[in-house]
Amino acid sequence: MNYYVLYCQTLKCEGVCRRLNGKGKLQAFIPQMESYHRLSNQIMLKTMFPGYVFIKSELNQSEFDALLSSLSDERNGIIKELKKSEVSALTQDEIDLYQRLWNQNGILVMSEGYKENGKTIVTKGPLLSFQEEIIATDKRDMVAVLKLTFLDRNIKAGILLK
Repeated sequence: MNYYVLYCQTLKCEGVCRRLNGKGKLQAFIPQMESYHRLSNQIMLKTMFPGYVFIKSELNQSEFDALLSSLSDERNGIIKELKKSEVSALTQDEIDLYQRLWNQNGILVMSEGYKENGKTIVTKGPLLSFQEEIIATDKRDMVAVLKLTFLDRNIKAGILLK
């Protein structure tokens, strides 16, 4: 399975996903994370990489390039494809990390834990196996920052601290 990433106009990302999902052989999605919203005291979904659409497909790079070229008018909103020469946009390490953190719907669900002696202890959720990678937590916004990077950014994930 290959993963491709398209850089799109932020307001047109969902439309790009719908059009690509109608093409068969592709699963287009926008990675999201569960995030704590203080004012409403609720957990809501938040886009993790605004302006990016991820595509999971069995198509190789040249087949995917040909499909993108054939879209013509349906390319509305797509700015460019992020790619390295002749390979999937995501490295195998990034794909493995993605599969460990996000669920099958492309959502990074909220983890749970607590602070003890300045250290974050994760008790439940996808961050359980990444506890040693946490470099900072924000109890007010219920967010953990990992020293792991994805698309050249430190990963942030929701964590309910009790």
